[in-house]
Amino acid sequence: MTPDLALTYCRMIAQTLGLDQAGLQTLVAGSGMEEDTLQHSDGFIDWPGACQLIRNALQLTEHPDIALQTGLRALPAMHGPMGIAAMASPTLRDAMQLFARFNNTRTRVFSSEMQETDDRLKLVLSFAYPQDEVVRFLTESAMASAYACHLVLRGKPIEEGEAHFNYPPPPHADYYPHTFKGIRIVFDAPAVALCLPSRYGDEPLPGHDRDLMWMAVQQCEARQESLRRQGTLSDQVLALLHQCRGQSSLDAMAERLHLSPRTLIRKLKLEDTRFQQLRDQTLSRRATQLLSLPHYTVSMVAEELGYTDVASFRRAFQRWFGTSPGRFRSGEQ
Repeated sequence: MTPDLALTYCRMIAQTLGLDQAGLQTLVAGSGMEEDTLQHSDGFIDWPGACQLIRNALQLTEHPDIALQTGLRALPAMHGPMGIAAMASPTLRDAMQLFARFNNTRTRVFSSEMQETDDRLKLVLSFAYPQDEVVRFLTESAMASAYACHLVLRGKPIEEGEAHFNYPPPPHADYYPHTFKGIRIVFDAPAVALCLPSRYGDEPLPGHDRDLMWMAVQQCEARQESLRRQGTLSDQVLALLHQCRGQSSLDAMAERLHLSPRTLIRKLKLEDTRFQQLRDQTLSRRATQLLSLPHYTVSMVAEELGYTDVASFRRAFQRWFGTSPGRFRSGEQ
């Protein structure tokens, strides 16, 4: 079974429906999962099983906003270490970046990306499957969860925001404003996204705890490493880069994968990435880890990452994070 959706979210569907034992049996029928697993496991369900469970859920209720209500239950703490890391982040921008970075530790059904312009922060969701009743259910629940999480993280209402959906208004569209209170609903949008004013990104979060954040980030990274063992070529490259702490050339990586450098470049391009991009991802993550350790100077971090001089490392860090290593360390991001 592939780990496509965390069972936590399936449990929230059951809780929203308020099912008794007979109802739970109906909910899991044909999904390949037992009621006890649904109620007590911290594992995952595969895509076919998730589809069947969601279709069963839709048959068990007359409430068309069931997905929206389920999503509102998915507050940060319900998202495992990813949610804990977000709550402990210094700013809302950092929290959004962590949600985007570690989304794949909770689901493979959709990916998320944080995009920023001069006036907007956007958390964009991209689904791996074509639009149908199941994907719309997950779109509604994921967007409602994103909205609810940002309310909790900020500790105050969202104003001037927008919720974008890449489909026409559904028959129950009147329920959307009750879920996404205070923000504009946009249907037939180019992509699914939660859009916030860019000034929100600099807001300090009341739950910021640097040590807790890094502990949760390390748990997320461990989960990603486990998933990469069965993932795409880019996942395999990331896993190998993690092992050598980013100290690998394209030629050396191709040799380890028993490919020619040209073939590696071509295959990574098919996955919409490049070796240097993956290497930067590994090095930037390692840089933030080392900078969180007080006994590591910036020059020591540069040397650890293989830079021949501190100036080159500073330029790379500025490119990765838009700030200097010193400002990052002092929390002045």
